[in-house]
Amino acid sequence: RETWGGGILIAVNPFKAMGHLYDEHMMGMYRGGKLGDLSPHVYAVADCAYDALRAENVSQSILVSGESGAGKTETAKLIMQYIAHTSSSAMSGGDDGQKPTQDKVLDSNPLLEAFGNAKTSRNDNSSRFGKYVEMQFDADHRISGAAIRTYLLERSRVVKTNDPERNFHIFYQLCAGADDEDRKAWRLKDASHYHYTNQSACFELEGVDNAEEYKRTVRAMRGVGISEAEEKNMMSVVAGILHLGNVQFINQGDSADEGCVLADDAAKAALGDAAAVLNVGVAALEQSLRTRRIVLSDEVIYKPLPAAEATHSRDALAKSLYSKLFDALVERINASIGQDANSVAFIGVLDIYGFESFAVNSFEQFCINFANEKLQQHFNQHVFKMEQEEYEKEGIDWSYIEFVDNQDMLDVIERRANGIIALLDESCMLASTTDEQFVQKLYSGLKDEPRFSKPKVSQSAFTLSHYAGEVTYESATFLDKNKDFVVQQHEELLAKSERGVVAEMFTTSATSTSSRSSTKLSSVSARFKTQLGELMAKLNVTEPHYIRCIKPNAASKPSSFESSNVLQQLRCGGVLEAVRISCAGYPSRKPVEMFLARYGLLAPDMASLFFEGSEREALKGILSAAHVTGWQIGKTKVFLRAGQMAILDVLRQQKLNAAATEIQRRARAFVKRKQYQDLRSASIKVAAMARGMIARKLVRTMRQEIAAVRIQTAFRAIRDRVKYARTKEAAVKLQAIVRGARARQILRETRAMEAKTNDAARKIQSNWRGKKARKDFAIVKQKARETGALLEAKSALERQLDSERSRTAMEQRARQDDQIRFSQIERDLNVRVKDLEAALMQSKAQIVEVERESRVAKDETASEIAELKSCVDKALLDVDAAIRERDTVTTESAIALETLNSRIDEELALNAKLQTEIECLSRERDALTQALEEARLHGGIIGKENESERERGMSSYSTPTKTPTTSRFTGILSPLMSPSTELNTPETPLTPNDDDAAAALEREQAELDARKAKLEQMRSHNDYSVLLTFIEHHALRDAGFMENGTPVLACIIFRCLLKWGTFEAERTSLFDKINDSMNLSLERAPEDYVLLTYWLSNAFTLLNLLHRTLKSSSSNSKANRRKSSTFLLDRMASRFRSSSTPLASSPGVKGVEQINAKYPAFLFKQQLAAFVEKVYGMLRDHMKKDMSKALAECIQAPRPNRSNSAKAPKLSESWTVIIETLDKCQKAMVSSYVPRELEKPFFVQVFCFINVQMFNALLLRRECCSFSNGEYIKMGLATLEEWSIQSNNVVSEEAWEELRFIRQAVQLLVIDHKPKKTLNELSLELCPQLTIQQLYRISTMYWDDKFGTETVSSDVLVDMKARMTQDSNTQKNSFLLDDDSSVQFSVDAIAGHDLEVQLSGFSVPETMLNNPSFAFLVCDPAQQ
Repeated sequence: RETWGGGILIAVNPFKAMGHLYDEHMMGMYRGGKLGDLSPHVYAVADCAYDALRAENVSQSILVSGESGAGKTETAKLIMQYIAHTSSSAMSGGDDGQKPTQDKVLDSNPLLEAFGNAKTSRNDNSSRFGKYVEMQFDADHRISGAAIRTYLLERSRVVKTNDPERNFHIFYQLCAGADDEDRKAWRLKDASHYHYTNQSACFELEGVDNAEEYKRTVRAMRGVGISEAEEKNMMSVVAGILHLGNVQFINQGDSADEGCVLADDAAKAALGDAAAVLNVGVAALEQSLRTRRIVLSDEVIYKPLPAAEATHSRDALAKSLYSKLFDALVERINASIGQDANSVAFIGVLDIYGFESFAVNSFEQFCINFANEKLQQHFNQHVFKMEQEEYEKEGIDWSYIEFVDNQDMLDVIERRANGIIALLDESCMLASTTDEQFVQKLYSGLKDEPRFSKPKVSQSAFTLSHYAGEVTYESATFLDKNKDFVVQQHEELLAKSERGVVAEMFTTSATSTSSRSSTKLSSVSARFKTQLGELMAKLNVTEPHYIRCIKPNAASKPSSFESSNVLQQLRCGGVLEAVRISCAGYPSRKPVEMFLARYGLLAPDMASLFFEGSEREALKGILSAAHVTGWQIGKTKVFLRAGQMAILDVLRQQKLNAAATEIQRRARAFVKRKQYQDLRSASIKVAAMARGMIARKLVRTMRQEIAAVRIQTAFRAIRDRVKYARTKEAAVKLQAIVRGARARQILRETRAMEAKTNDAARKIQSNWRGKKARKDFAIVKQKARETGALLEAKSALERQLDSERSRTAMEQRARQDDQIRFSQIERDLNVRVKDLEAALMQSKAQIVEVERESRVAKDETASEIAELKSCVDKALLDVDAAIRERDTVTTESAIALETLNSRIDEELALNAKLQTEIECLSRERDALTQALEEARLHGGIIGKENESERERGMSSYSTPTKTPTTSRFTGILSPLMSPSTELNTPETPLTPNDDDAAAALEREQAELDARKAKLEQMRSHNDYSVLLTFIEHHALRDAGFMENGTPVLACIIFRCLLKWGTFEAERTSLFDKINDSMNLSLERAPEDYVLLTYWLSNAFTLLNLLHRTLKSSSSNSKANRRKSSTFLLDRMASRFRSSSTPLASSPGVKGVEQINAKYPAFLFKQQLAAFVEKVYGMLRDHMKKDMSKALAECIQAPRPNRSNSAKAPKLSESWTVIIETLDKCQKAMVSSYVPRELEKPFFVQVFCFINVQMFNALLLRRECCSFSNGEYIKMGLATLEEWSIQSNNVVSEEAWEELRFIRQAVQLLVIDHKPKKTLNELSLELCPQLTIQQLYRISTMYWDDKFGTETVSSDVLVDMKARMTQDSNTQKNSFLLDDDSSVQFSVDAIAGHDLEVQLSGFSVPETMLNNPSFAFLVCDPAQQ
């Protein structure tokens, strides 16, 4: 906000954006207006300066001053913006080439702010340099050029920053905003990694984005004409300065004279980065930092520097680089804008640092306060000295005014003999002078100055009494900061840089430096003093305008005003003194000619105005007539007290108003006379015409009366006819009503009679049906009692069958024993024959021996020979008898074996007959079961007796009675034998008779069959183990999917069961083990989407194959079912078979015929269906679990930050989690080829769960029922809809329709004009799915946090409440939705679909490929 103070504009920094006070509309209001006509504004000062330049062709200057943080920079920008806008408007229709100049002047502001402004403890955007902008105008008062002058850039801030201040803005902007390519080229890191920027913990400014500011700076460079290549070169210099700051040194030895080296690898890397960015040699750069060159007469010596001096040399190079870069930037801006050498005048805007006083003040504060002292002197000269000189020049009576003059303070600072600057330069000339010695010089040289004092507690500080107060300066770094050493090595090195901008900056200075001096001293304070002198000289030739910026509080907070602080700023700025002078003196003054020209009409004697030399008498007459006092008339001007000029303006305006009134009076009289004459002439003509019109009207009236009489006559006739017709019609209606009432009475009586008759008939029918039902129930109950007898008969037959089976097995075992015994007898006979043959051979040998002996001993007698012959004959006879006996035994054994085989055949026939009888009994049991079920449905009550009977019947069927057998036949009667059973059989002792031989043979055959069965069972168990191990451990890894999506594991299991004939087995445990293996594999990772969808696809495909392949064994015996349908148990069994038999319309599997399966196969099919439902439920519940937390959080929009409050809120991570979960599950289903029949209901149920969770959360939390939250949820639903569209038709329209509740609730939240909506529009058109309770809940909880609109009208709420009261008896009271977690489909219903299943051509797993038992998997199933 602004106000006036003695002709000085006082601008107070509001510390917040007030754009409506500085827009183009406000510029138009102040353009061309007089100073003081409108409220005080910075545009008023700018317009005053521009009007003065146009009227007098005199250069103007606007001096903006104030403390740091008072808003000087923003005020200067507003002034230049207004002047540019006004100049462009004034030249409309002229040359359009001036617009780029204005734009470049305005674009230079953010560019200079980035390179010259920094954050201080008092201001986040403090100018650390002085700026004077000259806007040059041609003869047509259009901007023809501009020039920017800068003063005293705070170079020390580049290398030293105190906490919580920051370095120059450009460093942080470059680190945050450079793109990846530039970051790589300049080797940039974050600002926290650089020494020059991490000395303070402040890296970010509140409400400022460094990356966006960097883009703004680059755009400003383009605006002032700096090309992209030049911009890259300048930014590379900034990056090189940052890398230089990270070059650290340590002393090489114990002594500092030995020089220094780089501290570590990080310092070496920083040195390489700096050299690469600046395009100089690494070794040359390191040498220029670590050594100092000394040029002697005959040689050049390089002196190594200690670590401290090397660091100082590095900082000097960085400051020199940045200073020259800033100067080059200003020169480039001036060259781009262009200066007009033929300009007529200019308007200068001075924006220089304000007065600063910190806890610790150094050399920078001394120079800044020195500049403010010079500006304050200029202000004093203009406001006070110029005022007194004006009075003395005009020769009026005026007493001298006392005011605070700061010339003595300026003398203390800039006096040549013993001023502070002179003493400072003298100390800098001597290299051995320290800061303490400099302070002692000040103490001794300025001890008598009243403006200079010595602090009591410090020996290294001094205090100056400035116009704004006393400031104490610490001299610790005065000498170093005043010495602007230029190291020749640095300049020569950088002058040879391959980067053009660096070489240009240092080429001139490198050539001008003496070759014999390694460094050159330049006094910063002396140079600054010269610049200030040039600035004051330029200001003295212009007409100044003053703006004092005020900082309302020290904390820089809006709406906070510290009176004492503001009063001190006004007093130090001379504003209060200027106000006092204006009020006590003559603030209003005008030249005599201008005064008479304006107020001459107030003169009592008008003749005196036209005679030369009578001006004074005319002036006195005018002022006396106005009754004002205290005025004075000078030599050429009239001086008036405050407010007297306004009195004269009022009198002048009154005089002008009176003259205007008289002119208007006479003009109006002339006009009125003319109007009266015209009106009188017209009235005569009108009267004549009116009389004629009255006569014609009278005739017309008489004619109308005659016509009216005739019309009335006709109307009355018509009215009477209508009245008669209505009376007649009413009579007819009355008669009809009476007749109808009589007819309805007769009809009611007739209906009452019919009702009584019908009631009687219904009672009779009810009694008759009850009697018949009781009779039928008795019959059914009798049949149920007969069930027990049937079950007992069945049990007896089963026991008989078991007995026959045991007897048959025993006979088979006896036959095996007989066969073994016969084999033993045959072996004994063979041994005996062999013994006899051996004896015969022995006898023959003896005979030969005897003959030999007889030939030798001829003296033996013939009797002995005869005896020997008789013995031989007897032996021969015995041998023949033994042979005949063996043949006889063999024949008898064969006959016994044939007899035994015939008996076995008879027993097998008997066994088949018994099996047929068992099947008939089973069918009768099924029929009885069905009849019992029908009896339960008809009668409604079944006694516990019948239930127990049925249970006993089922148990007797499922668990047959075991007949006690001896341990000898246990192995034969066992249905399944363990693979570990021993194959050896006990030896059977020999029996002497034929029956024992036959039994031995029979037992041997039985044992051979048992061995074969055991071997087959062992091989089967091994195959089962391979398949079960593969299912449990290797299925997911080795059994994937074919190209058409067929699961390989399902095909392997189906073909193995088909090959082994398991579907046709009466009893088997393989199905249970397969089911257990699948469950064990599933339990390893129950929350893995890939595993769940894998087993869902395999189990469903296997179930589809079973459904299309298996059929009941009794499906073809329709006649038997019809014949035995009267039995209860057979009916129950037939019903079970019909539910397990595939539909007639179900297609079969290509290459596989339908199988007459047994009960275990159908039980496995039911277990497989239950497994599919289990996996489906686990997948659904796992997905609900993953989305539950996100659904609870996504219902409420995140609160926006204050800086982004105007932007639309972004979706939170909860929506991302929901989309990712859906996408993850959908991808898992696609990768596992889950059938469409399962995908569609799954996503329908998931979307139903999303709808229920979000809708219930919305109705339970009031903070969620807001307008902005509705927009947020609507945006999230749009994202969900976009995902569903992109999901390759996985999510159907039915699934999206499940979100109708939350969609309609959100539509109710975000709809406009809610109070105008009726209940029918809400319940029938907008939200047809929501109940009245839900609509009432949302309407009462709604609140608009964005536009402040109201909810539905109170009438609609009353109607809702009434409707809820009416519907309370018919509807449930809860307004929440219920989540249905049941399986929404029938597995058997969808299992019959014709899936495209390929049972061959898949890759057989390696574990089965190497096993010959699974070789059938390679061939086609038709060849299996």
